[in-house]
Amino acid sequence: MRTMINLMAAFSMGMCLASAEEEVKSLDFEQRINGKVMLEVVEPIRERLQQLTAVFYADREVVGYGIVLDPQGYVATKASEFNKYKDLVVRVGRQKCASYQLIGIDDDTDVALIKVEAKELGALGATTQEATMGTVVVSNGVSTRAKRRAQIGVISATTREIPNTDIGYIGMTFKAPCSIEALIPGGPAEACGAKPGDEIYQVDETPIKVVNDLSLIIMKKKAGDKLTFYVRREGKEMSYVITLGSRRAVVGNLVPETANDEISGGHSERRDRFPMILQHDTPSQYTLMGGPLINLKGEVMGMNIARVNRAENYALPISLVLEAVEKIKKAAKP
Repeated sequence: MRTMINLMAAFSMGMCLASAEEEVKSLDFEQRINGKVMLEVVEPIRERLQQLTAVFYADREVVGYGIVLDPQGYVATKASEFNKYKDLVVRVGRQKCASYQLIGIDDDTDVALIKVEAKELGALGATTQEATMGTVVVSNGVSTRAKRRAQIGVISATTREIPNTDIGYIGMTFKAPCSIEALIPGGPAEACGAKPGDEIYQVDETPIKVVNDLSLIIMKKKAGDKLTFYVRREGKEMSYVITLGSRRAVVGNLVPETANDEISGGHSERRDRFPMILQHDTPSQYTLMGGPLINLKGEVMGMNIARVNRAENYALPISLVLEAVEKIKKAAKP
């Protein structure tokens, strides 16, 4: 009750919402997720979400979010999700926009820029580059036509680059101690001259005695890397270079890549190859990326870009989003 009184007094006196964040950090877990104090704190931020968020619909189903950037109708969103659909309906605030123009896509950041025809749109407003661990953040939950539901999380790791983590795919099976049992048709190994029965005794500079020796090497490689295989075939020694393919291109999301994937209930198809990300633990739906990430001061910190697993979300820093937008606009000029 005392915390409630303190928060209400803070709001009535026009104090900065940063003080509310300190109050939130002192709450126990259950209050931070469902408590009345949390609802009081988040309500002004929900209104900010309402102003900033574009909602994309496919056959009346919400399939993604975007960030309203300015009164001219420019909206940034997650490109790889946006491109899955055609003839989307866009709602900005309470306005329905049946048509839009795709301005362009920045593959480096997975940002798409679109333009909608809507009236009385606001500007992006206050932004921040500060993202210290433990900062309370707010994202879109499930939206109705009239309202945006806020979801709460915290910045849970340091800001960093996320490289390409696609596992290298070689396209063969093995038998002990370490020889090729079979080749996958059309796979990298078949294309490079490997044959069933080849006995592998060295890869690059590493001697190979058992299959696990080779597995340890491949686990550290990614798509596009090259490996030189030294083999014995019918009593003769020879070598060939295999360029590893993309595991994702072959198996997609059907086979989990990590232990977390096994129990996560879904993740974004693209969740790596980002120049810089903010990591937070908001329990977002992996199909609903592209919306704003906001702190309790109402400042836009970034754009949600990927649901990684059950405990991790990535957001692009807002500065990076705006750089991508300017890059797209420049490329689109005749």
